[in-house]
Amino acid sequence: MRVLLATLLLCVLALGCRAWRRQHYESDSALCGCLNNGVCISYKYFKFHRCSCPENFIGEHCEIDISQKCYEGNGHSYRGGANQDIWGRTCMTWDSSLLASEKYHANRLDAIQLGLGKHNYCRNPDNQKRPWCFVKIGRRQYMRECKVPQCPTEQEGFQCGHKSMTPRFKIVGGSRTPIESQPWFAAIYSSHAGGSTSFNCGGALISACWVISAAHCFPELKKERYFLYLGQSKRNSETLGEIRFEIEKLILHENFSTGDIAFHNDIALLKIRSKTGKCAQPSRTVQTICLPPAYGDVPIGRECEVTGFGYEAHNDYIYPEYLKMAVVRPISYRECRQPHYYGSEVTPQMVCAAHPEWRSDACQGDSGGPLVCPTDDHMTLVGVVSWGLGCADNNKPGVYTRVSHFLPWIQAHTGLI
Repeated sequence: MRVLLATLLLCVLALGCRAWRRQHYESDSALCGCLNNGVCISYKYFKFHRCSCPENFIGEHCEIDISQKCYEGNGHSYRGGANQDIWGRTCMTWDSSLLASEKYHANRLDAIQLGLGKHNYCRNPDNQKRPWCFVKIGRRQYMRECKVPQCPTEQEGFQCGHKSMTPRFKIVGGSRTPIESQPWFAAIYSSHAGGSTSFNCGGALISACWVISAAHCFPELKKERYFLYLGQSKRNSETLGEIRFEIEKLILHENFSTGDIAFHNDIALLKIRSKTGKCAQPSRTVQTICLPPAYGDVPIGRECEVTGFGYEAHNDYIYPEYLKMAVVRPISYRECRQPHYYGSEVTPQMVCAAHPEWRSDACQGDSGGPLVCPTDDHMTLVGVVSWGLGCADNNKPGVYTRVSHFLPWIQAHTGLI
């Protein structure tokens, strides 16, 4: 008997691994708790079960759908793989011991139904506005909204001038703002020899296929030298929700010129396409900005917003990492032409804007970015960042290309009405 047992033991030790892999059978999926048509696999020689997941599904119970790139509704049913908050901080795993005292964690009895598990993917178990996760900041953990776009619907389409969030910060010496507060913002980059790239200018999405920017941002007319991102809150990043576009057409105003200190007719149009040949799709982080009526009035004195990755001070030499926004007010053409402002360098095709106490302003690197102002229940593109002396200096407001004076030119090239 001992000899027989020893022989069997040697057989198992020698061949068991191969036999273990070969001799298994499909069992009831409920035994493993498999979801999404996963198949429960039971192994003959060990009391062990696992889920064999179909394509695009992973996880212990096939509960994670890696094909989900956006969320529907408020994201309660989202089971995708986004795992960063809106500032790019990595989410904590739901089974972390640090979350044991929180209401939502992987050890809840209904964790699987809520999408929680041994992972750090964004979820919305409590029906918040959108998917969220816990992030560790210092020694504490905090609930933070996630960086994952909302799925567009065929009925919705673009709704120009509408945004998901409305925080207001400075660019010069200020704080960052998530892309949801300026979802029409385009981050334009340049490609260089050797494969390197650098941030170039800002822009604004005015339709699914067209971005508006400043002509002086494109000293080289080779469209292949430039590309842009929509949905980008952090410079030089490529995470979920950010979409890269190539430039199909680059059109500079035919009368663009440089004065003593000013740029004239400083406006450009970029027709964009993704790697799959598509234009932009609406989401929480990607939206168009409304165009003003032709030769419309400038909203003098109204609080408007300018956005960009530009310097925080005139003597800076490194662009900030995160997108920023300043609140400024347009000032009259007559005031801006005063000798102690800019005098005759300012023309009717320009808009001047500044903080009443000269505390915030656009700066170098913000060129091409949008100056948007509230109109009824939406935001309108009033100006494009063009030029100025200093940053937030007294009596030196930022100067913008006046978009309403170029609307016929925009319509002629894009067909937009």
